[in-house]
Amino acid sequence: MRYLKVTAQDRSTNNRADTVLLHFFEESSGAEDTLVHRAYALDITADGKVDFQAGDANSDGKEDIKDERLLKSFANTYLQLNWFNRGNTWDRYLKIFTEDFAKDGSPDTVRLHFHEGTGKPQDNTIVYTASHYDTDNDGTLDWIISFDVDNDGDQDAVDRKLVSQLSTSYVKFKWR
Repeated sequence: MRYLKVTAQDRSTNNRADTVLLHFFEESSGAEDTLVHRAYALDITADGKVDFQAGDANSDGKEDIKDERLLKSFANTYLQLNWFNRGNTWDRYLKIFTEDFAKDGSPDTVRLHFHEGTGKPQDNTIVYTASHYDTDNDGTLDWIISFDVDNDGDQDAVDRKLVSQLSTSYVKFKWR
């Protein structure tokens, strides 16, 4: 199984995430999963919006404007979650992956697992989860289960929108 591990950090110590690190992994049965490639995005101006991004987000072997747009969109959404680490630490992260129950090559489910802990993602480090489903297997994600993913104290339409945006972007990464 392939998954994306996303870590946000507040490296400028202003109590806001300014760095979003994306690590694209291939799961293995061993102690560590295999890191295949990485990308990152930076909010240099501390306005909650990405100013610079780099990496091959759509797994086509090259970095181009498509990757820049995809990374910027994904990271701008991720910065709204308020799920980040203080300084250069790695405890909080999001693991995103798809499932294909119909076994037709298109994802039926995008899962978002919010973890707190170090090392390989495990069930005992999951703090909460969210999911986006393609209930009729038509290639469109259409049903969401979410919690307070933006950590503002309310479980509302904003949370569902963030889950939808992250899931849709992740599918465009073509990392399944």
